[in-house]
Amino acid sequence: MNRTMQLKEEELHVSKRNVQKGEVEVRKEVVTEQRQITVPVQREEVVIERRPASGTAAGPIRAEEVRIPVSEEQVDVTKQAVVKEEVSVGKRKVTDNKTVGGTVRKEEVKVETEGDARVRDTRK
Repeated sequence: MNRTMQLKEEELHVSKRNVQKGEVEVRKEVVTEQRQITVPVQREEVVIERRPASGTAAGPIRAEEVRIPVSEEQVDVTKQAVVKEEVSVGKRKVTDNKTVGGTVRKEEVKVETEGDARVRDTRK
């Protein structure tokens, strides 16, 4: 008479689900800094040269005035916003390997004999 016994074993199965892990906030802030630019500017100055003269004077001695206007460049500063950089924000999928584990059970055959019984174990 042959009888069959099934041996069972647990296996690990995994499933995955998306969960929110965190959040990234990207924003721009306005910071103020002091900037200086060196600009060459021109100005006029009056040059008075004196040199010895000789000869007779033409006319009477009297007060005389000469007016010479002088000018200089004045610097005006204006500001204009210009694009210096663009920032692109997005997401991408990255695949990592994660090792998970658990305790599993299985059934094993134990053979006990009494007396002079012989057992031949064959595995296929």
